[in-house]
Amino acid sequence: MTNSHLKELHSRLQNRYSIDSIEMSMGEWLCQNTTLRGRPFSFKRYPFQRAIADDLHPNMDVIKPSQVGLSEIQIRKALAFVARNRGTTLIFTMPNEKMFERMSTTRILPVVKEEKVFNLETRSGERPVRSKGLIQVGSSFLYVTGMTEGDATSISADVVFNDEVDLADQQMLALFNSRLQNSDWKINQRFSTPTFNNFGVDQGYIASDQMEYLCKCDACNHWNLPTFTRPFVDIPGLPEDLEFLHEIDESLIDTGRLDLVNSQVVCERCHAPLDLGREENREWVATYPSRTHARGYRVRPFSTDRLGPDYIIAQLLKYKARDYMRGWYNTVLGEAFTGDNARLSDTDINMCFTARSMTPLVDRDEPTWIGIDVGQVCHLTVGQGDSIETMHVIQFRTVPVEDIITVVQELLATYNVIGGAVDRHPYTPTADALWEVSQGRILPVEYRGQKDLNLIKDELDPEIIRYAQANRTYLIDNVARVVRLHRIRFSGYGQQKSAITEHLKDMVRDENPEKPATWVKLNGNDHYFHALAFLVGGVKLKEYQEGKFSDPRTTVNVGLTNITGLNDSLFAINRKAYSGIN
Repeated sequence: MTNSHLKELHSRLQNRYSIDSIEMSMGEWLCQNTTLRGRPFSFKRYPFQRAIADDLHPNMDVIKPSQVGLSEIQIRKALAFVARNRGTTLIFTMPNEKMFERMSTTRILPVVKEEKVFNLETRSGERPVRSKGLIQVGSSFLYVTGMTEGDATSISADVVFNDEVDLADQQMLALFNSRLQNSDWKINQRFSTPTFNNFGVDQGYIASDQMEYLCKCDACNHWNLPTFTRPFVDIPGLPEDLEFLHEIDESLIDTGRLDLVNSQVVCERCHAPLDLGREENREWVATYPSRTHARGYRVRPFSTDRLGPDYIIAQLLKYKARDYMRGWYNTVLGEAFTGDNARLSDTDINMCFTARSMTPLVDRDEPTWIGIDVGQVCHLTVGQGDSIETMHVIQFRTVPVEDIITVVQELLATYNVIGGAVDRHPYTPTADALWEVSQGRILPVEYRGQKDLNLIKDELDPEIIRYAQANRTYLIDNVARVVRLHRIRFSGYGQQKSAITEHLKDMVRDENPEKPATWVKLNGNDHYFHALAFLVGGVKLKEYQEGKFSDPRTTVNVGLTNITGLNDSLFAINRKAYSGIN
């Protein structure tokens, strides 16, 4: 006969406590306490997930392709942590508000609502706080955010999970991670589909121990790291002279020679088929085991047996049809993109440097241009030439912002400066001051809008051009073009050759068919790239205007007289000429 009191006690215990112990890993806890589609959660579909779920390393980066279930693991791992560790706070960030809304509404809240373990009875009987942005589990809290600055400065945390870090503002990531300073845990784990080489999650993984999911061959016991390359992929009918699998296209498919249905992943040594799905054959192995300070996992399509070569090739054809190979590399292969057009190369940049590291002798007659990227330390470039196709950059200088006006005045008094540009934001007063001292020759420019160039006139005097708006991609594209064609020359760089090279390689061109192309900074050391963009902008703005200086040397003659003591009539002549008004 069943004891009703024991039955009631058992029921109360189930409703108040989870199945847990000190020895239980995070993955085992998820299997014992949560479900998926009505069945106990397990790692049978994706065994590689177990190690990632178990790992609470304080500094971890996970590179993931799409369709491997890692978003589900991240969500459950975050909820499991706050459920198992009383009085803790975990921040789960998404790159923007739109992704936050979608993730919270469709992925996180349903798990919280459906899983009993996250809704256990409390002694006080109070209802937990539940919203899209804040989820209480017992005495712990999970904050979900679209990376707004308010959240980044108002919430202290024990753990920060950053999802899709490559799509996030990298400075905001640092701000959120600073919220861990007062915690004993201080865990920050970052997950993302990669985008560009040495950026975001790829940069973090490169600095880590670089865990790879190896597979042992049953036939010869060789441990393989299977990738979508010829040594590991056997496709019946594939031409022997096709070196790279990404060269497969529709025309090759149409020949009917390829047997994609019977394609398989094989051992690189003996070419026997690999059993990718058997967990006993798989093992996470660190490439650099001594790097204990940083953990990294790279999940590849062949980390599971559910994404075969036929799937990868089908996706390849789709992305080729959209002319979006980066998307295929990033989301299907889980690899950073290193396409030739995405980033300036060391070779092309080096070809632009002359042997003259010192500033050439002053030529007072040569048309001269100035480009300035303003910051606490300004990066200034001085170039000479009739167009950007023949530009010779003769100076690269770093100048404290408090000295930039004086330095520019000296340049105006030394060279035949006929134009230039400076970024208008965020140091607008400095940019306006440079416009004043240059008598309108150095024009403040703000990156704004889709139009290549747009001149903004003074509200009270339409003859005066106060500043300009420029399409950021347009200006940077022009710099990249002349560098790749080796039509721009660099002299006067002193000891800064490596810094200039680093700056010119710190941006990549993000081409996505769903939106206009844009240049994305990698590490933030891109100042000379922008200084050159503003130098180019000065030339383009001059060409853009209807009228041009009838005698470019008029400006320098005025400047040599007394740059700060010009009379009103001379200033008016110069202003009128620069405005393009005859």
